[in-house]
Amino acid sequence: MTRVSVGVALAVGMLAAAVPTQVSAIQDGQVAEPDEFTNVAVLRFLDTETGTRWRCTGTLVAPDVIITAAHCTEAPADTVYYSFAPVRPTTEPDAAGASGWTLGGSNLDGEQSIFTDPDWDGDLQMQSLDDIGVIVLDMPVTGVEPATIAPLGILDGLPRGTLFTLAGFGIHYVKPTEGPRKPTAVAGLERSWTTSPLSNLTTDTLMLAASPHDKRGGGTICSGDSGGPVFYEGLLVAVTSWGSSTFCRSGQSGFQRLDTADAFEFYGPLVG
Repeated sequence: MTRVSVGVALAVGMLAAAVPTQVSAIQDGQVAEPDEFTNVAVLRFLDTETGTRWRCTGTLVAPDVIITAAHCTEAPADTVYYSFAPVRPTTEPDAAGASGWTLGGSNLDGEQSIFTDPDWDGDLQMQSLDDIGVIVLDMPVTGVEPATIAPLGILDGLPRGTLFTLAGFGIHYVKPTEGPRKPTAVAGLERSWTTSPLSNLTTDTLMLAASPHDKRGGGTICSGDSGGPVFYEGLLVAVTSWGSSTFCRSGQSGFQRLDTADAFEFYGPLVG
């Protein structure tokens, strides 16, 4: 497995709030069975200097490699923990007596574990996104079958309406039955999934229509799903990047394609 020194620069700059916004759970999807999407992990990134931490989703693509989004891995991320449990651990991974988490790696131990696509610049662009991050684990994962990344160009020429399957951990919004009608965020504890139809395909971005009313069972991504997988015919074709709806219920969502030559140039040598 490829390793480089910590001195290699990572893309710098936290993603600013914008529309579209980066996303972090499946809204109006289905809770996955324990034996479904077993290679999809919840990730906990830490900036150990400030104590800042954030949650994303990632997919095991080799015994010691997880692929996710660049806006999850970018600096100041220096340490990452993961869990493949169907229900995410609720304690902080670095807390005393914490259980359920495994240390994936740290960029502070002399070897780089967390990688960000060097072309990622923090802009949520339709045509040039480069929102890919990779974690090279300190130890390989056992008992979990890695996902297969799709061959290059598999999405080219697909017709609008083609269905994809999304999976992830994160929040969802619920409208109260009484009192103020503004939806409230509910912590997503379980791995969930949904389907969503293709609405547009650009150079390196897959865009899907987001609607909880899709008759084919579609839901939408929301906070916590960032970096999570997009499957087409059982193959991993993209990672979750951004959503355009404030409460994750409508609009359009963007996903970074993995089946392009530019994407493969970054993650290919790390996946091996």
